[in-house]
Amino acid sequence: MSTRLLVLALAPLFATATAYAQAPGEVAPEAAPPTTVDPCSGAPHQSVMANRWAVGINLGAFSVAPKDATDDQTTDFRTSELSIRYRVGLHLELELLLNGGRQVLKDNTDGQLAMGGGTFGLRYRFAAERPWNWWLMGGLGATVIERKDSTREERDAATRPHMALGIGLERRFRRFALQAELRALAIGPRKDSNNVDTAPPMPLNPDGSPGMPLPPPTSTTNPQDELSGGTFTIGASFYC
Repeated sequence: MSTRLLVLALAPLFATATAYAQAPGEVAPEAAPPTTVDPCSGAPHQSVMANRWAVGINLGAFSVAPKDATDDQTTDFRTSELSIRYRVGLHLELELLLNGGRQVLKDNTDGQLAMGGGTFGLRYRFAAERPWNWWLMGGLGATVIERKDSTREERDAATRPHMALGIGLERRFRRFALQAELRALAIGPRKDSNNVDTAPPMPLNPDGSPGMPLPPPTSTTNPQDELSGGTFTIGASFYC
């Protein structure tokens, strides 16, 4: 008799638990973000694979010159960059990098030139799970160097292909990070180089007599030159 009473007393509890477990519309709890173990302390922490997208803002300097040029043929720019990255694996990231800036003269004033460009690259990260990590990158893209008041057609004609190689260092604080990067660029000739006469004829007056010589170009580079460049940036990223 006592056993029967015990069964009758516990039956409502089992019925309630079963109903709760099978309640319609019940959503299963989300899986916890992947975790890993810190190689230094041995403590568990959230894996970098939990936040694969990253947006970064960088500030820096860009210098460009013809190959084998002297220092007085270097053109310098102040630049800013927007970086959008996606981590396809623990060590690999795809990156879209957009940048632009103004020429800086020797007296630290703004020059007449502006630059802009874009690079699609691949990063390989070393020590990806550690707060301090570094990477190597390579990419292909395009660079434009023209007057700041140039037209869209002039900027399109001034487009040069480039190849970039770089190395960077990051200090990550969970979803926020600080970084620095050094890149070298090999820059090809302008798109319109085959249509540009590098020695334009002397202008003529209306009466046919020789006119005044044309002013020198604002850039130190020839449209047919292959250029070498370098950029150094520091910035911050947010992972999401």
